[in-house]
Amino acid sequence: MAQKKTITLGKSLDLLELFGKVGTSLTVKEICQHSCLPESTVYRYIKTLSQRNYVEYDSAAQKYRLGMNLIKLGYIAMKQIEIHRSCYPIMENLARKTGETVTLTVRKGNSAIVVEVVDSGRGGIKLAMNRGDSLPLHLCAITRPLVAFLPEEEIDSILHRNPPKLFTPHTFTDLVKIRGELQKVTHQGYSYSSQQLTSGAAGLGAPIRDFSEKVVGTLGLVGPLSSFEKSRIPSLLKSLLEASRECSVKMGFSSPKASGLRK
Repeated sequence: MAQKKTITLGKSLDLLELFGKVGTSLTVKEICQHSCLPESTVYRYIKTLSQRNYVEYDSAAQKYRLGMNLIKLGYIAMKQIEIHRSCYPIMENLARKTGETVTLTVRKGNSAIVVEVVDSGRGGIKLAMNRGDSLPLHLCAITRPLVAFLPEEEIDSILHRNPPKLFTPHTFTDLVKIRGELQKVTHQGYSYSSQQLTSGAAGLGAPIRDFSEKVVGTLGLVGPLSSFEKSRIPSLLKSLLEASRECSVKMGFSSPKASGLRK
């Protein structure tokens, strides 16, 4: 059964890719010719794709074309590439300035994805993260800004679908405590955490906003606990917030002077 579903998914994706390789609008006959699939099979796949708005029928031209759901997904992918490209030079500068590892995370569904890591290059503690890693949204400083500014009902849904679990003996799993940490983020405009993801490590995270004021990413500083002593945090935070403002401006946000990009 699983193999059959994989084959069906593969063929559906093949049909979608035809619109990029052959033409933006295609008749069923043209799809059959280029896919080498029988008409009955093509109709079956097209029907499912149409129901999910991945393709739509142009009755005037009597052809199928890509649907709005693909356009939306493409826009989301484009924004993630844009944030990566826009923020990378800023991340490099921040890493040089602070001597700490800099991260960029974005939300994907109910998870935070690490899309970029600029290493401090000094060695030391091994951080439990790599590009492409998926983390719980509520877990630590580099993920909490992605969820803290969401509506309460959406936060409830995320916490319900992804119950907290231990990554270290220090990880917060109590929902009341987690909600308290999220409230701190919205009040302060940044997040701090200690040993939530990796034992012996700490971090700071600040939101990145786009032109609509929506939080589209978190710029983070992570390193050993010894680098995040109380006396040093103000200078690290100042550098981080300045860098997050730069990233937000690159994303079209009209940045106020207040910490954490609050408006």
